[in-house]
Amino acid sequence: MGKKVWLLDSEGRKVDASAIVPIDKVTGATLTIEYEHHEIHAEESYSVHLDNTTANTDDHRSAIGFRTPDSDMTMHIVMEIAASSPAEFFLEEAPTIDDDAGTQHTIYNRNRNSSKTSRVRSLQATPVKGQVTTFTETQIAAANFVAGTALDHVQLVGGNGPKAVGGDGRGAQEWNLKRNTKYLLRMQNIGANANLHEIHVDWYEHGSKEED
Repeated sequence: MGKKVWLLDSEGRKVDASAIVPIDKVTGATLTIEYEHHEIHAEESYSVHLDNTTANTDDHRSAIGFRTPDSDMTMHIVMEIAASSPAEFFLEEAPTIDDDAGTQHTIYNRNRNSSKTSRVRSLQATPVKGQVTTFTETQIAAANFVAGTALDHVQLVGGNGPKAVGGDGRGAQEWNLKRNTKYLLRMQNIGANANLHEIHVDWYEHGSKEED
């Protein structure tokens, strides 16, 4: 068994270091986890995905839409996409799209022992927390859609994936989205192919203070 490591507090009293930083008893290594992993245990990590096969038509689209929390608990997202044929993906901020035009889907808490619900809301006239709205081409075409600000754009040349949107590490992939704002995660065909679009989104909700 390894020796204990002691620290001194502000009054000169000895404090067991393992009570502050967990230490493996065999190796003496400090035990830590990534912050986003911690958020799973804190019951603030969420996930949603969409699988949709388009018609064999150029520019046909699939999308996940939502409104971010209207609180200090902002949404920190990473996205992973795939397609069976060539496609392109857009992360769009503040698009124009009609309410009640898509299909509502439940957001899942990644800590399956938790009953906490995401603060993210559906794109409905009466928004529902804990839901996103998904869209097929038919639904987007009927929803008076106008593209918003394209924050990110990725091409899946030849159809491939899963591919992370952004850089190689989470620090380059993560977006901290603007509060109380509509977003659309949209995939679009390049060429006339029946195309399986897959959009997977993970995020945690974090802020300076807890708000419902």
